[in-house]
Amino acid sequence: MTWVLFDYGGVICQPQPEADRARLARASGGPAADFEAAYWRYRLDYDRAALDVTAYWRRVAADLGRSYTDAEVAELSRLDTASWLTPQPGTVDLITGLAAAGQRLALLSNAPADVAEAVHGLPLASHFEHLVFSCALKSAKPDPECFRATLAVLGAEPAEVVFLDDRADNVAAAAALGITSFPFTDAPAARADLARCGIAPA
Repeated sequence: MTWVLFDYGGVICQPQPEADRARLARASGGPAADFEAAYWRYRLDYDRAALDVTAYWRRVAADLGRSYTDAEVAELSRLDTASWLTPQPGTVDLITGLAAAGQRLALLSNAPADVAEAVHGLPLASHFEHLVFSCALKSAKPDPECFRATLAVLGAEPAEVVFLDDRADNVAAAAALGITSFPFTDAPAARADLARCGIAPA
């Protein structure tokens, strides 16, 4: 196995912090529960670039009985992107150690273009040979085509990849294609899973 393929949200970064979600809900102008539902209702289409940033936030606005100016859309997008940038230190240490050991690393994330651009700018990004995002593929996990397209980017067969993701449906979809896949819970468990595959950080 030549590649370790990491998910981003919930693995490398923490799930959206509650304070960040609250800021987004306030900026949306709608009740928090209604905003949360609208935020996720159209997210997959946003992640795979079926909706651009303006179209996505206007869909959210419509569900809340509101409309957003371009400036409001820009601010919502800024807050949204920031909410996905809180690192998980244990995973960062794991990735740094794997890179130091010469392990080939790649990332596969469901993310819209604004988030993808921000992740490209993180210092950690330099450890990855490939950063693959649903917005570029126009396909999102757990769609098998998303994984097939990623394998093509890596130039790898399924048996040459170990995949870590915090969502059970994504893990199952990758495993169905023959990719060795582990559910991510925390960095120590991920280290143990990788060790069973003969992969260890420096």
